[in-house]
Amino acid sequence: MAKRIPKNQLPLDYSAHCDRIVLTLGQVESQEAAESLFNDLVAGNWLIEPAGEVADVSSAQDIIHTIGLKLPYPETVKVAQLHGMGDVFTGFSAVFRQKGWVFINAAADANERCYHTYLLTLSLGLSRTYPNQTSLAQRAEQLVFETLLSPKEVGSFFHDGVSRIPPYLAADIADFFKVPFPMVLKRALQLGIVTDEQYRNFMTVQPAQAGKPRELFIAPEGSMEDFEAQLFGEE
Repeated sequence: MAKRIPKNQLPLDYSAHCDRIVLTLGQVESQEAAESLFNDLVAGNWLIEPAGEVADVSSAQDIIHTIGLKLPYPETVKVAQLHGMGDVFTGFSAVFRQKGWVFINAAADANERCYHTYLLTLSLGLSRTYPNQTSLAQRAEQLVFETLLSPKEVGSFFHDGVSRIPPYLAADIADFFKVPFPMVLKRALQLGIVTDEQYRNFMTVQPAQAGKPRELFIAPEGSMEDFEAQLFGEE
């Protein structure tokens, strides 16, 4: 009996396709590390299956379901969080032995790992339509934005005239969306929720968790000035 294809995936014939990298992320050093890593994998110098100390391996099916688009993904897509890669390596997607693979750095921030996993998973479904890596990355990023960063939710974190966001709030915003704070800002700029000036100012903020929990304060008379003073005031 033929294996049933998940409803969010279209069948794809790999008879004319060989093992290959689909999309690499990061700077030149990260891209070089990805190519070297994949070449060693193809050459049999290390094994991704069965999973061992090299990586934590999981299925990407929940991500594909969340994205909800019918794209020609490989029938099986897996995510490998690689250990011992240092700070240089970011991640890449590839087809290996007729499976789709997403390789990310296990040591990266949790929000970065989430964002990169979505982006690279999408690249596997978009690669036939966007063979150029630049256009592929741009389209995948836009679909991640549409999936994880809805206009209504992004807009709820910004308001007209705000000129400062404290580090703890930037961290809270990133954790809410599970993507890096700069990506939230980029989406907000795209949607016209923040201005160019606000975007430049907010991009200098380094998200950091608050030293102690902060209670949300609303004055009895419901003063917006008091609310903003509490929300955007000093730690």
